Amino acid sequence: MSGDAGRGVVIVGAGTAGVTAATTLRTQGYAGPVTLLGAEAGLPYRRTALSKDLLGADLSTERIALQKPDSWRARGIDVRGGVRVVAVDPEARVVRLDDGSDLGYRALVLATGGRPVRPPWLDAEVATLRTREDALAIREELHRSQRLVVIGGGLIGLELAASAASHGLLASVVEGTGRVASRVMPTVVSDYLAALHVENGVWMRIGSPAESANARRVQLTCGKQLVGTVVAAMGAAPDTALAESAGVRTGPAGIEVDATLATDVDGIFAAGDAAALPDPRTGVAARGEHWFGATDQGRAVAQSVQAYLEGRPAQAFVDVPRAWTVQYGVNMQMVGWPAEAGEVQVDGSLDDRDATVTTRVGGVLVGAVTVGRRAGVAAELRSQIAATLGSTV
Repeated sequence: MSGDAGRGVVIVGAGTAGVTAATTLRTQGYAGPVTLLGAEAGLPYRRTALSKDLLGADLSTERIALQKPDSWRARGIDVRGGVRVVAVDPEARVVRLDDGSDLGYRALVLATGGRPVRPPWLDAEVATLRTREDALAIREELHRSQRLVVIGGGLIGLELAASAASHGLLASVVEGTGRVASRVMPTVVSDYLAALHVENGVWMRIGSPAESANARRVQLTCGKQLVGTVVAAMGAAPDTALAESAGVRTGPAGIEVDATLATDVDGIFAAGDAAALPDPRTGVAARGEHWFGATDQGRAVAQSVQAYLEGRPAQAFVDVPRAWTVQYGVNMQMVGWPAEAGEVQVDGSLDDRDATVTTRVGGVLVGAVTVGRRAGVAAELRSQIAATLGSTV
C-alpha cells in the first residue's frame, strides 16, 4: 500500500453503521485520518426517532443529533454532510465526490444503506420514511388530514400507525401478505400485534394487497379504497450502485462481504443495510435492516479495517440478529430468527404483555421474541443462540 501517506479511512454513509465504524476506530486506538461522508446535509442523527414516535418525538436537529459538533472535532473525525460520492477508483484508492474533487483512502467502508421499495403501481408522490426531512413532511401532512394510511405491515409501518393512533388520528394498515411483521415474528406474535393495533383503533387490512396508490388514496385489490395521508413502508432495497461502479461483487441481498465484512476488492469493506453477510447457519448471503444490526456491524467493520491496516488477520463476525420495537407502551425485543418454521412455545401471557416466545428447529433454539420483559432476557436468549453456532455475542 505504497503512496498512502496522509490517507486514512473513508466511510461512505453517515447512518448508524457508518457512525459506529468511525467512533469505534477512535475508541480502539486508530490514530490515522477518519472521514465520514453523508449525503444528507448536517451532522449524523438518530433515525430510530423518526418512526417510533413520529408525532410525539422532538425531531429538532439538536435533540436527535448523535453527537454534539464539538465531539466530532474532539475525536478527530472529519464529518462532511451534504456530500455524495459518485465513483470509486479501487486501483488509485480514490473516491470521487459530486463537487468534482477526489479523496484518497487506505481503507474504504461502504455504509450506503438502502432505498425505500417503490413498486410500479405506487405514484412518485407517495411518501416514504427514510430521513428527518421525510418525517417532518409526513408529520405536517398528518396534522392537516388527521388520517394515516400505511402500506406495509412491517415494524416501521406498525410503529407509524401506533404513533398516529396514540395521538388520536385515524390510522389504517394495509398488509398484502397473511400477517404483519412476518419477517421477524412467529405467527402467534404477529396475531397478537395485529390485535393490539385493532384494540387501539387501527383499521387493519391484512391479506388484501394494494393495487394502486397516490398521496391521498389507496386502492385495494378487493375493491375498497382508503383515504388519508399515504405512507409506503414496504421495506428497503440495498443501495449497491456505488459498490457496483467499483467492481465490488453484489447480489440480490446487497454488497456481498465475507465474515470479516470485507468485499472481494482489496481495501473495501461494507456494513449496515447495504451489506450482505454470510448467514452463520447456511453461509448464504443475507442482509439485516435493523438498528442493532447496523451498530454491531459498525463495530465489527472498524475492527476488521484496523486489522487490515495493521497487516494482521481480522476476526470473523457472527451476526445473530436483534431488533426492538415499542408500540402502545409495549416493548418487544426480537433475537435470532424467530419467524423460522419450527416449534413455537409461549412462556407467560401475551394478553398480559408479559411473555417470552421461542422458536426451535429440531429442538435447537433459533429465535425468540420477548414481550414486556426486561432487556436481559432477550440478551440471554441471543447468547444461547450464538452458542449453538459456536460463537459468543
